[in-house]
Amino acid sequence: MKRALYLFFCTIFTLAFVGISHAELGGQVFYRYGLTSLNNDRGGEVFTDTLNVFSEGKNDDTSGWDISAGLDIPLTSEIGPGVLLGEVMLDYARFSQEKVTQTTTTLLQLDGVGTHKTKKVTVSELTVVVAPKYRLDVLNGKVRPWIIPAGLAFMVNSPPSDDTTYLDIGYHLGVGVEYRVVDLLSVGVDWRYTIASGEPDIKATYSTFALYLGINF
Repeated sequence: MKRALYLFFCTIFTLAFVGISHAELGGQVFYRYGLTSLNNDRGGEVFTDTLNVFSEGKNDDTSGWDISAGLDIPLTSEIGPGVLLGEVMLDYARFSQEKVTQTTTTLLQLDGVGTHKTKKVTVSELTVVVAPKYRLDVLNGKVRPWIIPAGLAFMVNSPPSDDTTYLDIGYHLGVGVEYRVVDLLSVGVDWRYTIASGEPDIKATYSTFALYLGINF
């Protein structure tokens, strides 16, 4: 995966610096990669590690990596000193991956079928964000700080909770800044926080800190 990311970014930088000219509309396609942290660990649940019934460890890590792709669509030309964008982002965060008691084989064993096994189980989250983004253009548009004050997040949690629920919604906010290297290309850094509703009993609130590459249009 790291090799694929390296090749992707090398290709984008090459295209940017060959001097491709275009009329910028104010939008952007971006790709993020960084660190993530889950507010509450999910160790000791039925589907994360089978309640650790055989004392073979908990799937309770809260820190991991995050990868995203998104689209910023211009909504207005100017509002005050900045512009208003509409963001749609698809985000994947992986928090924990441990070799633990496998839930399926344990349930079968209780019924007298199969044998007890351990297997790597991944605790992760897939989130779709739709949010307004307000961006300032300073220093002749070379530096562009931005903020997301309120966004809606549609969340898919894996594995499901103890009551087999895996869908949730949340509140998304973020702040970041980017530097426009050339007209086509920007690089930036951001921090985002997604607050899950917690219904029913899903521990899904998490934060991310990431670097990103933006292709401007």
